[in-house]
Formats: sequence, C-alpha cells, structure tokens
Amino acid sequence: MKNPLSAKASQDVVYVNDVRELKGVKGLSNKRLCIIRTDFKDINKIKKICKSYPKLEIWLACKHVSRDNVLTANMCGIKNIVEYPLNEDLIEELFGEHPPKNVVRPVSLQDKNKYKSVKGLTVMIVDDNPLNTELLEETLKDLGLRLFVFQKPKEAAKIVDIEKIDLFLLDIMMPDMSGFELAQIIQKTKINANSPIIFISALSDREHKVKSFDLGSCAYIEKPFDVKVVKSQICSLLKSHSDIEKRSKSKDSYLAMVIHDMKGPVQAELCALNLMTGLYGDNLNDDQKEILTDVINSTKYLQNLVANILEKYKGDNGKVFITKSLNSFKKLVSECCDEVKYIALEKNLIINVSYGSQIDNIYFDYDEIKRVVNNILTNGIKYSFKNQEITVNVTNDENNIIFAVTNRGLGIDVQKIGNVFEKFTSYCEEQKSVNAGLGLYISKQIIDAHGGTITFESVQNETTTVTFTLPVNTTA
Repeated sequence: MKNPLSAKASQDVVYVNDVRELKGVKGLSNKRLCIIRTDFKDINKIKKICKSYPKLEIWLACKHVSRDNVLTANMCGIKNIVEYPLNEDLIEELFGEHPPKNVVRPVSLQDKNKYKSVKGLTVMIVDDNPLNTELLEETLKDLGLRLFVFQKPKEAAKIVDIEKIDLFLLDIMMPDMSGFELAQIIQKTKINANSPIIFISALSDREHKVKSFDLGSCAYIEKPFDVKVVKSQICSLLKSHSDIEKRSKSKDSYLAMVIHDMKGPVQAELCALNLMTGLYGDNLNDDQKEILTDVINSTKYLQNLVANILEKYKGDNGKVFITKSLNSFKKLVSECCDEVKYIALEKNLIINVSYGSQIDNIYFDYDEIKRVVNNILTNGIKYSFKNQEITVNVTNDENNIIFAVTNRGLGIDVQKIGNVFEKFTSYCEEQKSVNAGLGLYISKQIIDAHGGTITFESVQNETTTVTFTLPVNTTA
C-alpha cells in the first residue's frame, strides 16, 4: 500500500507497512510521529523500536482494534492505536486544533499530582477473564493504588471481611458466584459494608443495571469500556469516598475528645452530690430529698452515657481491650442490682434475683462485664411498666454461665429486633424516652471480646429478655 500521508504530513510523520522498513528511515529520532502497520505478530520488534527511540511517539495501525491489542500496545508503552486502512484526515487533524478522532488511547501518562489524593488506597478487581483484569490493572497502575486482583470470586469472598477495601470493581457474570452475590457478601461484612462498588459488565440490559443500583452500586460501566473514562471515574469516586471518610473520622475524633473531657466534671458533680447527701440529707425535707435524688439519678445517667460513648469509639477503632482476672460473678450481679435498686423504686419495681448456677468464680474483666450488666438492668427498668417485677436469672451449662434479665413493658416489634445491637439504634420515640442507642451495641462488643454471646427476645406489650453467656473454661 502506498504511503497515505500528504507531503506536508510526511515531513513530520513516518508511516511504514512493516516495522523492518524503519531500518532505512533517516532522521527518525527527529520525526514527530511514527505509525507502524502491524498484525501484532511483530510486537517484539516494535518493542525494540520503542526502547531505541524513547522520545519518539509511536502509533500502531491495525485492521481490527480489539481490547487484546489495546492491552498489548499499552504494555509496550504505545499511546495510540488507529484503524487500518489509515485515514489521511486523521493525520491532518494531528496538526490542527482538534485532537484526532477514532483513536484508541489505552492509557496515557498523567500528572502525578492529579492523583496524589488516591495514592495508597485499596482497590479490589474481580473478573473471571484475565484480559479484563490485566487491562484494569494496567489502567490503574500509575495511580499508586494497592490492587487485589481475583479471577475467582469465591477466593475474593474469603478476604473481604478481613481486609479493608476502598473500592470494589466487580464483573457480574462469573462462574460459581455472580458479582451481585459477591456484593451482598461484601455488604454484610463489618469493615467493608460501606465501601463503594462499581459493576463492570458486558451486560447492557435495563434489568441488570437496575439490580446493580438497587444493591448500592455507585456506577455501572459497560464493556468494552474507554480506559481513560473508567480511570477518571475510579479516581473521582475514590477521592470523594476518601474525603468523606476523613471528614467523618475528624468529626468522630473531635466528638470523642469533647465527651472524654466531660468525664471528669460529671464524676466530680456526682461526688459532690453524694457528699451533700451524706452531710445534709437528714436535714432535708421530703421534697428536697426527692429533688436531690432526681439530680443524682440524672447525673448517674449522664455518667453512664459518657462512658458508653467513649466505649463506642473504642469499639469502632478495634480497641475493646479486656483484662481478665478470677472474679466472683455472683458478687458482681449482687453489686449491680444494689446500685440500680433506687432507680427501680421510682417505678415501684421489684428486682427478683435467682442465682441458680453452680459456678461462681470465673475469669472475666470485672469492670467491663459490670458495664454490660448495668446497661441491661437499666434498660430493663427504663422500659418496664410500673408496679412490675424484673427477674434476674443466672444459670449455667457445661461451658458457660448464662445471665438473663426479663422485664414486662412495651417491648419491641419482632421485625426490628435484629437491629438492637447496632450503634445508635434507639426506640425512644416508640418508648417515649430519651436514649442514645449505645448500651446494647457496647454490651455486644464487650461480650464478643470475652468469647460469649448476647441475644434479645421481645413480645410487644408483654416480656423482653436480654441474655448473655460467658465462657467458664477460659483463663486470663
């Protein structure tokens, strides 16, 4: 085929039908562009040309521009692939104001500062076609990301609950497990439940797109895709998600600091009130005693609230540390019941304790389990009808001490029970009370750290029972 370039274009551009023709070209290093026709069987020879002339821009011309060809060219450092036969207008556009049309640009080098904010973030790619994963890897390689790449979704599913991922790129149609199924597994994990997901699929029908967005997908990218557009989408999404997480952490840190600073004044206030009761309690009339008792109870509630919020932040950051020692569980239960008995009297509630366990001394963190028991008892009192009985039962099986508190009150709708151990879950509107929704969340963190279990059962307008177990055969 004759040279398709005009005389003007030929001054700056070299076109060859075979890479071997470049041996006879003079001044190649001074040319603006070199276009090589190829069927990709001579790619190794083209690689050598690229290495010999690192400053020369090289394009490849081929009859069929496929994804495989794009990936191969990209790996050689070649910026563009054009369709063959070559369109002279396309070359002429190179010298005009507008960029060439119909040019496949695999991945061009970008200004590193543009993507500085996403450096070090983690992306997981899951696609059963290795060509797709290789293309995505190559697209993202200059961004400084940590990449986890899987062709088998079941292997990816094994690590999504132990490795924090900032973005998931999932194919939909895969053997053994679909991308939709993997997304549902991801969203049930603790550390990646809120991580953004992008589906990349050859499926273009409305049904699959709707399902992807119903599953919370941030985007739906159809194959074959434009690598430059996908790269921009991924970077934009990573940056936005990273900024949101940073702001959230900053806000949480500030709130934790403020709550921590409240701890001392609240404790001092409670000590002062108790001292006042001891010194002047006998000289107060009934109305004054009632007011003082209300203030003390409110301060105790505030003290418990402050402690719960601080424990919440410890739990969110993986800092629920327990220190086990040999303690009397019976003593702890008795102590906790004594501490809440005056609060129970306000509603004329009787706390009936039945310690039916044959086991007493076991290894546990006394302060942390006391926090759990106090939370459960306080909730039982708060949500009980007046003039009722609260029962505390302690039993055991072969491996555990079993602690249960039952009260009669409004209870919770059975459809909502599954949420009670989540943070900031409160039924204050239904119960007509004030509650931050942290007590049971923190209690579960503590019981989990001890290797036990905690459950919640409720029948509306009847009984509610909270039960937890502690292993008896563990040591410090």
